[in-house]
Amino acid sequence: MPGIKPLGLILLLLFGSALPTYAQGAHTLQGRVVTPDGNQPTSPVKVTLTFNGRRVYETFTDLSGRFSFSGLGRGRYQITAEGDGRTFNSTLVYAEVAAFGSAPQLFTQDIQLLPISTKPLGQTGVVNAFTQNVPKAARQALERAAKLNGELKTEAAIAQIQEAIKIFPEYLEAHLELGNTFLKAGRFEQAIAELDRAREIDPNDERAYQSFGLVLMKQKNYAVAVAVFSEAARLNPVNHFNALMHATALIHQAYAIAPSSSETAASDRQYILSRAEISLTQASNLSDRKAKADRLTLAMFYEMKGDYTRAAKELEVYLQENPNAKNADSLRTIIKQMRSALDTKIPSSQAP
Repeated sequence: MPGIKPLGLILLLLFGSALPTYAQGAHTLQGRVVTPDGNQPTSPVKVTLTFNGRRVYETFTDLSGRFSFSGLGRGRYQITAEGDGRTFNSTLVYAEVAAFGSAPQLFTQDIQLLPISTKPLGQTGVVNAFTQNVPKAARQALERAAKLNGELKTEAAIAQIQEAIKIFPEYLEAHLELGNTFLKAGRFEQAIAELDRAREIDPNDERAYQSFGLVLMKQKNYAVAVAVFSEAARLNPVNHFNALMHATALIHQAYAIAPSSSETAASDRQYILSRAEISLTQASNLSDRKAKADRLTLAMFYEMKGDYTRAAKELEVYLQENPNAKNADSLRTIIKQMRSALDTKIPSSQAP
């Protein structure tokens, strides 16, 4: 489509912030998603924050089941943890951000997942029977670290996790937690080292691969991220998160290939997109049609496939959900260009 170069702006917005004006403020709402027995879920859970019927934020829990939303104003928020359709229902709770004064304040609201009554609790798919006899002192240090992480005291949390590892060097959960904490702090090389250590301790734990894949996505090393998420999917082929992230990495890998650089490059891009489409379908099927890539990633996907109608639609819905998103004006320009080009290509009676 001549004259339309939306991907650069779409990618910029994908990594930018989208904070509606009604949510602006200085406060933080955090929490943890847990199973009915109080343990962390076996895979990341999608958590959505809503205010007055409008979605404010959407995120996934980390490897400890934690989530955090910052920049909030006073008000009553709705938090929804998405169910997996097999063992847990989607669970909704309300949280009051009843702040007084102008100083930033921290609020906590945990979410206990509701089980599907007709189905047993527990991990779906591949069951990893790996267990460890962890010394009590190491467990207590890791528990203190979890509390400190919840209070956003990152350095103190790291010190406690390192203390747990000093007591018990083979402590899988501690290495995973430390890797995940480094990931959130943007200390990627340290995160990789800890996650690799966790993989050495238990090469069958998908969580190490999931988190490593997220590090690689942050580093824009999409080709390796594809391989890592593929390995996570091999270890647990029924976890829709693995398929979804595999598809997302593939879409970004395809974007990195200049479509006009050569005929071979163009063919490679189309092949990668076909693989992404397969993984998107797998993620949808595994989650009873609930799991979808974020709208900006889908817009990139459809634009690269030449489906400008669906690309524009994804961007339009994204702006409806985030009317004051960063670079919203640039996105509106892209949508206008797409719609205008479509109108010149097809009869007006068939225009979307």
